[in-house]
Amino acid sequence: MLKLTRPLTGCLTVCALLSGASAWAEAVKSPGGAGPSAALSAYYAKMQQTFQERGLLKTIRTVPSSSMEATSLKRDFLEIAMHSEYGTGLSVSGSRAAKPLLRWEEPVRLQVMFGASVPKDRRIQDLKAISNYTNTLARLTRHPMTVNPNKPNFYVLVVNEAERKSLAKTLPKLVPGVSKSIVRNIARMQPNHLCMVVAEPHADRSRGFKQAVAIVRAEHPDVMRASCIQEELAQGLGLSNDCREAWPSIFNDDQEFAYLTRRDEVLLRMLYDPALKSGMSTKEVAPRLPEITKRAM
Repeated sequence: MLKLTRPLTGCLTVCALLSGASAWAEAVKSPGGAGPSAALSAYYAKMQQTFQERGLLKTIRTVPSSSMEATSLKRDFLEIAMHSEYGTGLSVSGSRAAKPLLRWEEPVRLQVMFGASVPKDRRIQDLKAISNYTNTLARLTRHPMTVNPNKPNFYVLVVNEAERKSLAKTLPKLVPGVSKSIVRNIARMQPNHLCMVVAEPHADRSRGFKQAVAIVRAEHPDVMRASCIQEELAQGLGLSNDCREAWPSIFNDDQEFAYLTRRDEVLLRMLYDPALKSGMSTKEVAPRLPEITKRAM
């Protein structure tokens, strides 16, 4: 079992369409003196259009031709739940750092915060989407989850680029007790990180996660925005890695699917099966998966 010394970081990334400083420099160039956030909004809108023209960001949840056999579900679960994307300040996607199983062992209480740049009508839409999705996750996992500002432990921040950069200084005030590692990962978030979640476990791994912070970019158009909410909140529950073989799934960096799929729902049920608990190693988890998979399906 690998001893974890840093929070687990997951993020939806794009490398083919937005890579490095040169692409970012082009993105912020805009006529009429528009600022970086306006240019970034236009850039992400173009990105969404390009994805959809390529047949990506599908909003369907089931694919008739897909299989749901136990062997592939076990493979996907071990890759997604027992490995982690670590934040490095560059792309945190695709790394394979082994880890113990981690999930929430205590009730999840989400608080949604908005940057001043987010208009009121957009806040209402986002809050409704996050609340509805939180209810869906609670139903799937049978784990208590609520949008509750009373002693929150999972923060969802909807902010534009300037507001995200300011979090390096303001996040410790917004999120009491937030670790320096979480602040550092968010401060290093690059433009090709479409969104991010950083979940910090207790020192005693058997207690699971103690805190998480998710970042949703306010510049995103509707489908990318919804996709970020769905993937990051699910990753923040413990499905922290991506798997190239997982299909159809949002836990795959190809951006083919925008929303949680039927396969993803099964993986979440597996993660929160009573036979598992935080701190278990792969050797402890793997023998339990055949029966867990049957129950989840």
